This record gives sequence, structure tokens and C-alpha cells, in this order.
Amino acid sequence: MSSTKAIKVLYCCSDSDKDEKLREELEKHLRILKWQGIITTWDKSMIGAGNEWESETYGQLMTADIILPLISSDFVASDENWNVLAKLAMERHKARQACVIPIRLRPVDNYWKVAFPNVTALPRDGRCVTDWKPYDRAFKSIAEDIRKVAEKGTGSEFPIQNSLQQIRAVVIPVARIFWNLTSAFVNMAITIFSSSPGRLRYRKRNRAKFRAILKIIIIVVIASVFIHQLSNLLRSSSPESEPTLNSVQQVTSIGWIKIGLTNNTSRGLIIGSPLLKTSDPQIIDTHLVPAPGHLFTLKGKVDLREKKSPSSRLLGELQPGEKLKILDVKDLVEPSSSSPYMQVWGQVGRCNQACNR
Repeated sequence: MSSTKAIKVLYCCSDSDKDEKLREELEKHLRILKWQGIITTWDKSMIGAGNEWESETYGQLMTADIILPLISSDFVASDENWNVLAKLAMERHKARQACVIPIRLRPVDNYWKVAFPNVTALPRDGRCVTDWKPYDRAFKSIAEDIRKVAEKGTGSEFPIQNSLQQIRAVVIPVARIFWNLTSAFVNMAITIFSSSPGRLRYRKRNRAKFRAILKIIIIVVIASVFIHQLSNLLRSSSPESEPTLNSVQQVTSIGWIKIGLTNNTSRGLIIGSPLLKTSDPQIIDTHLVPAPGHLFTLKGKVDLREKKSPSSRLLGELQPGEKLKILDVKDLVEPSSSSPYMQVWGQVGRCNQACNR
């Protein structure tokens, strides 16, 4: 495992001391995965002095392979976790850029599942960690399931490595059986057809020829099987069916559209920050500043521009119902503007098979 890319695991935890202590206990149970080089972990306590916690948290969220929302009453009560981080995490999950696994820490109304639809929470038996006695039993179960997910590999290198191992496990034993059976058949055929006294002197020569032909046949058969399996592997591990953080590059840009407005702050544009309601009709299916890779169906007409500016060349008008993918997101603040808002612009491409969720 040391030669592969480690899976990045991100904790989304409330600021509650109770939750933080439980997170630390879970971290201990995942420590062996870190020692083995299977995963790396990140939580808010790792933010360096002087760094902006919002921008660093969003940056870590955008590059995580596995996202662990630690569910509790304090998590649900946090606007930051509930309204921003959870929504952004699920957008990446739906785009198959990350795997979201909620962890039930402490009892809370099951309404939290609304924010995480169609995902499997841990522990699997439906109980919270604090319902287990001792807690270590719950953390052991959680760590085992996270290990399974991590070893399957969210990182782009793991699917190829695992599939090649599966191909070797099938092809090599089959090739050995095929060789043994065919060799036995060839030896029997040579014995039958070379049994007459006039042909005995040709037996060794014929056997050598048959074996040479047999080797060529077996090599061709194995090569055809391997090439077929490898082509299936490359299709299954390509961005069309297994999107990674680089899957955005598979779609060609057609131009820029204005997505909406967000608060104008000294930190600049922050992925996952709220999109503000304006007089313009909403054109995108999220109320947050979307991340590159976000897939959506256009909800209203919008001008397509050559650059991220309303004064740049008009390339056309996009119609409601078009399926698009965001390739890049930029802010735009008009010069000498004192507006408390900034424009959010997205570079988009039309979806094709590479965009399928």
C-alpha cells in the first residue's frame, strides 16, 4: 500500500468538547491505517496559526476523498456545519468526487438524514457511538468499515492496482490449467499418430513442433483475454465512470455564465459560501457557491459570455434544461465599486457521457 496515493479523510466536527473528545477516540482507532500509509486525516485543530480557518477548511473539503460528518446535536445546531459544509460535501458526493460517511456520535433527531440522503451512516446498526458500552466497540466497527472503503480506493491509483491484481488472480491459474490440459492432449495425439514403426523416428521432432505451436496458441489466448480485461479496466477507472479530482478536465469549455452574487469580503471568493437571493431568477440548483466539477441542469435562460464579464463578447444564450458542468469559478468586483456583493461567474461545458453522475 505504501506505493499508492493515501486516501485523504476529513472530519467535519462541531466545536463541542464532547464531540472533539469522541473524534480523538475515533482518530486513535484509525491510527493504524495512517501508519500503513492507507489514509491521511485532517481536522480543524490542524489549521496553522495565522491561516484563515474558513478558506483552509473549504480547501481541505474540496480535496478530501472521504468526508466524515460527525453527527450530534451540536453539529446540527452549527450553521457552518449544517448549512454550508454538509451541502458542499454532498455536492462532491453526488458528483462522485468524494465519499461522504456520516458518523453517529450522539443521539439527535433523525432529521439530520435530510442533509445526507442515500448515504450509509456508521455504526451500521443504527445506534450512536454513545449507545455502545464501551465506546471502543463502536469505534472498532466504524474503523473496520472505513478501512474497507479506503482499501477499495477513492484515489485514482487504487482502482487500477486492485483490478490488475484481480486480472492476475484469474488469468494465471486459468493459463496453468489450459497449459496442462493442452499438453496432455498434444502428448496423447502425438503418441497415437506416431505409434507406427515408420513414424517413431519423427516423434521427438513432432513433439517439439507441437509444443512450439502450443506455446504460441496459449500466448495469443492469454494476451487476448488480458487485453480485453485491461480495456474494461481502463473504461471503469476512467473519469467517465470513476470521477476523480481531475475529472473536470474531461469537458470542453463553451464560455462563462453569471451564477449569482455572494458577500464581498476581504477573503475573496469562498467555495461553499451562500449565494444571495437577487432579482434575477435562480439558474443553478444550489444556494452555495459551487465547486469546479459541479453538475447541474440549467433552471433559466442565461447569456453565455466569452469571459467572466457582462461586457465581454456574447457567445449565445443557454436555454433551461441544458446539462452543464462547472469547470472554474471566479469572482468579479466592478472597479471602484463599494457594493457589499461580488458577482460569481462560472466557466461551463456541456455534459456528455463523461458528466454522468
